[in-house]
Amino acid sequence: MANHSSEQAHNEQSQQVPDESKQAVFEQRLASAVDLHNKGLIGDADAVREANIVFEQLRKDYPDHPIAVAFHGSIMSLIARDESNPMIRFQWANRGLKLLDEAVASSPLDNRIRMLRGSISYHLPEQFFHRTETAIEDYLILIDRELHTPGSIPKEKYEKLIYELGDAYHRTDRLQEAELCWSMLLTQTADPKYRHLIKQKM
Repeated sequence: MANHSSEQAHNEQSQQVPDESKQAVFEQRLASAVDLHNKGLIGDADAVREANIVFEQLRKDYPDHPIAVAFHGSIMSLIARDESNPMIRFQWANRGLKLLDEAVASSPLDNRIRMLRGSISYHLPEQFFHRTETAIEDYLILIDRELHTPGSIPKEKYEKLIYELGDAYHRTDRLQEAELCWSMLLTQTADPKYRHLIKQKM
């Protein structure tokens, strides 16, 4: 019995080591792919194209990681951004949104996934994509988590979330909610940019 227990423990330990190693390799590859994604965010079209290939392969190699699905969806939205043909642009954006929705459904508590989907939904034209409500949902969840767990979101990102949530309410004619968001932001931020933007909106 003792030998059997020892053998079982050894097998479990042997299985755990490869699993941990596999996860470490995934994290390394994800970090490299996210670097490309971030370069794409600031306008590097070559990085966007490369990232699309990298994330496609990463998802094949690690099919059970929603964060890779979410970043791939974000990359597709950047492909749409850089595309000149309106129909192709629309198709890429919708493909990206589908992946982001899948990632949120698989991992609804992941802040990075909510941040990616919320930001992309916020920036898409409402008249074509009707995703402002999605942005509001994701931003509310992120802000609520920060209120309950201070420090979960960097201060600069948190202020941006509150401003954009107010703007999302404003564009859907929920002016009271917009004013509440912006009033809260004005009590917290020292950034004159937001004072200027809010003054313009109101």
